[in-house]
This record gives sequence, structure tokens and C-alpha cells, in this order.
Amino acid sequence: MVIARKQIGSHSAVIKGPLILISASLMALLLVAAQASDFDAYPDDVATLLNEYQHDSDSQGSTIPSVLALQGHLDTETIVDFNSGIIVVTSASIAQLEKAIIDVLLTQIDPSVIDAATAHDFGLVNADTKRPFFFKQILDHTGQAIEFEWRARRFALYLIKNSPQVRGKRSVTIRMISDHKEMASDKYQRYVQAASFTNDLSPALVMAIIETESAFNPLARSRSNALGLMQIKPDTAGRDYFTLIKGYAHTPTSSYLYNPKNNIEVGAGYLRILAERYLVGIAHPKKLEYAIIASYNGGSGNLWQSLNSKGNKKKAIARINKMSVQEFYWFLTHRHRMKETRNYLKKVTSKIEKYRYL
Repeated sequence: MVIARKQIGSHSAVIKGPLILISASLMALLLVAAQASDFDAYPDDVATLLNEYQHDSDSQGSTIPSVLALQGHLDTETIVDFNSGIIVVTSASIAQLEKAIIDVLLTQIDPSVIDAATAHDFGLVNADTKRPFFFKQILDHTGQAIEFEWRARRFALYLIKNSPQVRGKRSVTIRMISDHKEMASDKYQRYVQAASFTNDLSPALVMAIIETESAFNPLARSRSNALGLMQIKPDTAGRDYFTLIKGYAHTPTSSYLYNPKNNIEVGAGYLRILAERYLVGIAHPKKLEYAIIASYNGGSGNLWQSLNSKGNKKKAIARINKMSVQEFYWFLTHRHRMKETRNYLKKVTSKIEKYRYL
């Protein structure tokens, strides 16, 4: 689990407009069309998403960081997977299904789920164009971007016409374009560049961590209650940031961390704390980068224990400094005590190169 992690908080769910986060009273209705016995009705990737969601969700919706679950009308559910680029909309009513499809195509994923007054502060509404959140990430059946209601409605009707019916419900799958994550990253470039400059970090590293953590889902949360794009846990990484960088003890709120600009500033600041405080002494910059990535996920304590049976920091750092860059990378991806961290380092480093242009 990421040391810097996750929670959507205890806020009741009401997004301004037609979409709200799924509440406990509606969970019994969630995915009625996607019971295990019915997964054969869906393409393999959609069935995998529904199965994962069904077994990894709680009364507030998904605890998979890349997945956002939305509830419209009583019998209508929408699941958005920012990682795979799949949106599944399910309803017993054709009219409600049509409305839910239009809603998600035109939504700004209004962050008033926390506070209606902060919608623009969350950076989710394009102040210049006012275009939908998924503009150009989703194309209609004619290959056109969806900006206006008439095009969204036409696409919705097209999808419904070809939708399967399972247990009395209709289900529609909407697929984003293949490079949807690269396009999504554009929304946050200015925040990443500013925070990286302030904290002397590579913007490519920060962007790769965001993609790995949340797949650019700004309302991401995890079972361990880490929040937002960089999956910040308020009482650990969040508190460290305010104590060590801002200079006063403070635990950031959920609404603060759901603001993409704030989230990226805190996440980048925490990476700096790792480099300058917890991991100080690692000489080679590339080895330090690998240690930062591993510690962002598993904590510096697990790094020391992976290198020294007693977790002795001084001896662990001395061992790191004796290794070559290649040897240290191999060690972290094969001998780190946490399997999640071994895989995490591989994922982040594999994504860094595509953001080198930043």
C-alpha cells in the first residue's frame, strides 16, 4: 500500500446535477445485472471490471482507486474505470439508461460531492471551454468528440439499440480512446510542472506516479483511505507535508485533497520529504529516484528492512551506495519484502519515459 494514501471521507454523496456517489441504501441494487453467473453476457474486459468491483467495493462505492461509481436514478448505476477506459451504465429503464449515458458523456464529474461552492477550485471544470470532462477521451459512433447534448443523445440511442439485457436490466459499455490516459494527463500538466519545479522533481516522475496511483481519477480513493490523484493519506503524508514543508501541524481535509492542484502539491512535497529527510544519504540520483518510488508505495522502513534484517538505516544506505544502479533496481524488483512495491516500481518506471516531454 502506498505510504501516501487514501480516503473519500465520510461525506454524504451528492454531486451537483444528476450524478451522486452510491449510498449504502442503494448498494443492494448495484450491479444486479452483473452477478457472477451473468458475466458471460459481457466482453471479457468488462466482465473483469464488474467482477473486481463487485468484490472490492463498500457502502460508499468503489475502493479501487481507478474506479468511480455513480448513482443516478434509483435503478441506474454508472461505473467508470479510468485505468481500462471503460464505462458501464446499467438501468432497468430505457429512458433512465438514455439519461444516464447522456449525463456521463456531458458530466464535469462535479466535485461538489464535497462542497458545491468549490466546483471550480477542484480544477475539474474547464474554465475556458466548459467542455465535458471526457471531451475527446470518448468519441461517438461516427468518430466525433461529444460536446453538446444532441450528439450525446444520438450516441446514447445508438448504444442502447445494441445493448444486452441481463436479468431485466439493460447495460451499455462505453469505451474511451486508446490513449485516453495521455489525454487525461493534459488536464493536470500545469499543476505537475509547478509542483515539480518547487520541489526539484522530475515532472515525468510525478506524472508516472499519478497514472500508477489513480489513472487520473481525481476522485480516487482506496480501501486504506488515500485520496485523489496521488492517493494521499491525510494523517500520514498529508500531515508530514504541512508539518515539514509548511511549518505547522495540520491534517488536510478530504475536500482539500480532492482538489487536483492541492493533491499534486502535497504529493510532490511528500516525494521531496522522502528524498531530503527519510532517504538522505543515497548518493546516486537514479538510485535515489528508485528508492523514492519504492518508499512512496511501501514506506522507507520496509526499504531498510529489505536491505538489512534489523532495518538498520545506516547499513542499508551503505549497501545501496555499494550497488550499481542496475543492481539496485534488480534488488528492489526482486528482493524488496513487499510484492506490491516490487510491482509498483516496475509500473512507475515503465511510465516515466512517455512523460519526458514535460
